[in-house]
Amino acid sequence: MTAKLLLGVLAAAAVIAAHTPEALAQAKFPNRPIRILIPFAAGGGTDVVARILGQKLTEQVGQPIIVEAKPGAGGAIAVNELMRSEPDGYTLLLTTSSHATLPALSKLSWHPSNDFVPIAAVYSYPFVLIANSATAQRFKTLSEFLAYVRANPGKINWGSSGTGGPQHLTGLQFIKLAKVDMVHVPYRGNGPMMQALVANEVQVTFDTQTLVLPQVEAGKVAPLAIASEKRSSKMPNVPTIREGGLDVAIQITNFMLAPKGTPAAVQAYLNKEIATALGDKAVRERLEGFGHTVPVPAENTAAGVKQHIDGFHATYGTLVTEMGIKAD
Repeated sequence: MTAKLLLGVLAAAAVIAAHTPEALAQAKFPNRPIRILIPFAAGGGTDVVARILGQKLTEQVGQPIIVEAKPGAGGAIAVNELMRSEPDGYTLLLTTSSHATLPALSKLSWHPSNDFVPIAAVYSYPFVLIANSATAQRFKTLSEFLAYVRANPGKINWGSSGTGGPQHLTGLQFIKLAKVDMVHVPYRGNGPMMQALVANEVQVTFDTQTLVLPQVEAGKVAPLAIASEKRSSKMPNVPTIREGGLDVAIQITNFMLAPKGTPAAVQAYLNKEIATALGDKAVRERLEGFGHTVPVPAENTAAGVKQHIDGFHATYGTLVTEMGIKAD
């Protein structure tokens, strides 16, 4: 090979290398809007946080962050949208711990962490067991509620944000340990579920403090217990379910995923920007005001997200299989 030809080959190789997704990502990302998919209906807790985070990220990265609700099938519709997207960092999924149980729920072939790129945790929270105002007049405490349900199997309807969603998993564990029979009614997201509760289509549900607190203040619902390790500072008079004698304490975590194959440089960039946004005083105070726990930026790693997904997959995927739960 002549020196001239060799130089030509090297120059061509350099051009090709400069146009690989990895190189382009490092040089230009982001140069257009970024989508954040959520697997629940608009108006729910995940949607609210996605928009708060998206606003701060827009300021930081200089590109619009667009939040899109893709509810249905316990989260599988949003996951399928993510998997169809280019692995370039422009489509992300803000989802919850129940993502880890989707393969067991719907007999899906993908693995909840290995077939995606965990980016960063966003927040964690417990669920509150609440009753609508009509039901709360009859049951002032968790023990009174349990006594009624045990004596009247099938007489109480309970709502969730969808089959296989986080509320559903919490409710399943509650029902299993309490040994009670209640009728599950799934909805397409937290917003519709809360509307159904207030309208007495369902009598109780599990929901985040984000949505519960305003309804409690309005007198539309009353908390019976909280599914956490300890009482919440936002609801200090509400006992834990464990105080009522049932070992139900689930810490749900919402986290960001990207398609498998997303360049490492883009992954690192997104992790840094999300952690930085969550470290902002105004953002942190707003999320903590909802009763959420926000991760410390230095500890918010992709490896930590993967560990959470794998642990939840092992524990609650087994619960879904044991109870024979299937996607709608």
